Amino acid sequence: MDKKEEPTVLFGKSKWIWSADATKKNSNVVMRRVISFGQNKPPQRAFCRAACDTHYYLFVNGNAVVWNGGMNRSGKRAYYDEFDIASYLTKGDNVIVVFCSYFGNEGRDLVCSPRAGFIFECNDLNIYSDTSFMVYENEAFRVPSGTNCCYAGYNVNYDAAYEGPIQNVYDPALNISQFVPATVLAEYPDDNLGILTQRPVPLEKFSPQPVIAKYKKVTDQFDGDTYIITLPKEMRVTPYMEVAGNGQEVITITTDRTDCMGCFGDEVSTYKAHSVRYTTKPTLNIYDGMLPMVGSVLYFTMPRSVKIVKLGYREIGFNAAPTCSFQGDSDRMDRLFNKAVNTLHLSMGSTLMDTPERERTMWLGDASISARALYLVYNNAAPLVKKVLDDIMEYAKDDMLLSCVPGNVPVDIPSHGLIALSEYGIFGAYRNNVPDLDFFRVHYETMCNYLMKWDMTEHGVAPRDGTNRWYDNLYNVDEVLLENALYYNACKFMKELGRVVGNNYYDEDFEDRMANIAEFIESCWQGLGYTTRENCYDDRANAFIVLGGLVPNDRKDAVARLLSATVSASPYMEWAVLTALCMLDRSDAARMRFDTRYSVAADDGSTTLGEDFNGYGTHCQSYQSAVIFEALELFAGISVKDGASKIKITPDFKAGGDFRAELKLMSGELDVRYKYTPTKADIIIDNRTSAKVELIIAREHIGRDVDRKTIILNKGKNKFSV
Repeated sequence: MDKKEEPTVLFGKSKWIWSADATKKNSNVVMRRVISFGQNKPPQRAFCRAACDTHYYLFVNGNAVVWNGGMNRSGKRAYYDEFDIASYLTKGDNVIVVFCSYFGNEGRDLVCSPRAGFIFECNDLNIYSDTSFMVYENEAFRVPSGTNCCYAGYNVNYDAAYEGPIQNVYDPALNISQFVPATVLAEYPDDNLGILTQRPVPLEKFSPQPVIAKYKKVTDQFDGDTYIITLPKEMRVTPYMEVAGNGQEVITITTDRTDCMGCFGDEVSTYKAHSVRYTTKPTLNIYDGMLPMVGSVLYFTMPRSVKIVKLGYREIGFNAAPTCSFQGDSDRMDRLFNKAVNTLHLSMGSTLMDTPERERTMWLGDASISARALYLVYNNAAPLVKKVLDDIMEYAKDDMLLSCVPGNVPVDIPSHGLIALSEYGIFGAYRNNVPDLDFFRVHYETMCNYLMKWDMTEHGVAPRDGTNRWYDNLYNVDEVLLENALYYNACKFMKELGRVVGNNYYDEDFEDRMANIAEFIESCWQGLGYTTRENCYDDRANAFIVLGGLVPNDRKDAVARLLSATVSASPYMEWAVLTALCMLDRSDAARMRFDTRYSVAADDGSTTLGEDFNGYGTHCQSYQSAVIFEALELFAGISVKDGASKIKITPDFKAGGDFRAELKLMSGELDVRYKYTPTKADIIIDNRTSAKVELIIAREHIGRDVDRKTIILNKGKNKFSV
């Protein structure tokens, strides 16, 4: 077939299509298009574009090509996907089948549009979405029993007796008498979704074929049999089963994380993730689930009359492999690091999710932590951070930086915004790892104006209410002191950023506010530490005071003792306490605190890190990816700055011993190895970056009487013995 010239307009020959009722909620349609090459060889290129509200799964000749296609849209932006189907085409007849779902409900991770729609183009094959696509409304999806309150979509309530002629839908000779030509909804672009944006992150990776798994059978005399599949690790999956039934038998499919408890301040709540209720038809039932589920265990519960043929799943997830390898000085450190990597990967989707278990939205504070870790571990997933930043700035109405975007309920949490605007937040992570000052030149005033929303008093900044005055999961927060310390750090970062981008308009405001806050914080010194409450000290507030550089030399020992002894921080802010201890030259105390607080998480059987140190709340919480930069930045001493153009390596053997990490940064690859004994330390660094890489040898870090020196490393392998 001759290649056709591409139209000058995206989807210029395509139409938005669906079944007759495009406003029906929880609508599930099957679309089918047959194309024949006769005896000719199919083309070597068949480049396609597609978009759907809400999601679609595309097959070519029975081969899964796109799984969970269509990124979650916002109120301002929807996306199209790109992929090539040439490798799946054969001589003769070929069948393209698309399973499309329209949610019609909203969540923290999705804004609902008023109607469904699917659009497709393949200029190489001259295929465009129009009435040439045949459509079947799958009535097997019955009214669902409920849904999760945090994210969009419905539980699956599937009655196979109503599914109709879809078992052989991939067969070119299928009798399609129950299919009808697609209903054309609108030309592109339409008033519903407008102009589509190219998907900024890759399509999800998935198992091309279902993984048929071994299972354990547990019998209950009342509930029937439960078949348990233990997954290799906590994963995001879609379930698969082949069973023989008599008809009208009910099968439920859940995971060990279908019920997720709340954490501190929300202990009595249970959040229900999506689940499947499948009702059999007589004879063979094949269910290739198209509902993402998260967990370590899959449960299939059914009456004894149902006969198992196959059970399994498809693994799905963000299409990125780790570009970092790590080996620390203990098995515990290695286990924690690997758990943090898996936690981070499961939290990567259409945004940087808070948790894939309980909710799938972006919170500025959580995203700030996971972004810092992402740049160290998943170099090829870095565009996801840019996508999150674009979402934040797109929703910055009245210069407000909001969490839960894109989503139906944007949220203003002042403490999250202040962390995001500090050196340690998501903007700082982008600045340190990506050479893109143009982004900050464009958005600098919006970021500064956000900080101007706080009112100053004679005694520091006045805490701002926002939607929620939330600071941390655990208790005993010194809110006034912590918010002032966070605000100081944000002003400090923004003032320096202004210098870099050449905008000093806000310098005087920042200087006045920082001086005011510094004076207020000085007044809060109570001998043992800083506090606004008598005889009660907050490790988080004191940590951010250290991070702001506001602790005089003669108080550093006292603050270090306070940070070693006070354990109010949850994992969400633990990184700040550990960083502060290292800045106070007490990396030994930081490592001791790290080992103690993470001991339960290191030794339990989970493959991810949860919301709390001791196992409460979610089992997979994105802010626990802080373990990654705690290990690499604090204990290995690797610092990346200025768009990855400057790298400092400061070995600190008070915090650890033998160590190896291979990193792939925006400026190239770096291999760092330490071999340590009390009398000798070997430092081997293979520098394959374009950055300026400095090795800093310091007496206080080596633990022996050595001269302090800074060495600019050559390209290639550098080896030193100290």
